[in-house]
This record gives sequence, structure tokens and C-alpha cells, in this order.
Amino acid sequence: MRNEAHRSVRITRIALATLLTALVALSAQAAPSNKWRIEVDGHASTAGTIQLSITPEGGTAQQVDIPVAKGLHENSVARHIRDALKVALGKGYHIEIDDGEDVLVKRRGSHPKLDIVIAGNSVQGIKVNKHTE
Repeated sequence: MRNEAHRSVRITRIALATLLTALVALSAQAAPSNKWRIEVDGHASTAGTIQLSITPEGGTAQQVDIPVAKGLHENSVARHIRDALKVALGKGYHIEIDDGEDVLVKRRGSHPKLDIVIAGNSVQGIKVNKHTE
């Protein structure tokens, strides 16, 4: 009987952990928007990769990896992000630099709104934030 109680507690803990993981993942996703601003700040003290997850409304997520070399400043990193997003998203979206260190992503016409999630950043010294416009 005691083993069954331990097993029941263990199964409950696993279920709760799984549910918590799913809730955290859902809360990390933003609502789709037609305009995004990705803000880059700092100086790369190490090489690394910035990972963005881009999901068109009603579509499948696409991961975009942006390699960053050691020593790059925020303006250069923003240009790398812009260039990678232009390749990944194509002509349905207008992607430009604003204020040197911000990347603006705007949908064109009837193309789907996007969710943008910062999925990872292994570059020391560079901070990346995003918000809708």
C-alpha cells in the first residue's frame, strides 16, 4: 500500500511539472501582431547565437538563428538580425533598422500577423528585447 501511495504522489508531481512547463511555454508566446520592435543593446564580449522563433498566425513556428561574432556592437547585431529576418520572412514583411539598434518588422498587405519569441541568446554582453508596436 505504501508503494502505491509513493507512486501516486510521484505521478501527481510529474503531471504537475508537465502542466507547469506547458503553462510557462504558453506565457512566453505573445499575441500575434502586425508590427514588432526588436531592441538590441550592448557589445558582444563573446561570440554566440541569437535565436528567434517566428510564428505566422495560424502557421508553424520557424526558428531563425543569428550568429554573432565577438566584438560586434548593438548596431551591427541589429543589422545581422534584420538580414536574417529578411531571408526567413521574404517579401511579405517589411524589415528595417530604426535608431541604429532597433529592428522593426511590419507585415505587408494581407500577410499573416506574427508572433516573435526570443528563444535563446548565448551572446555575452548583448541584450535582446521585443515588443509590439
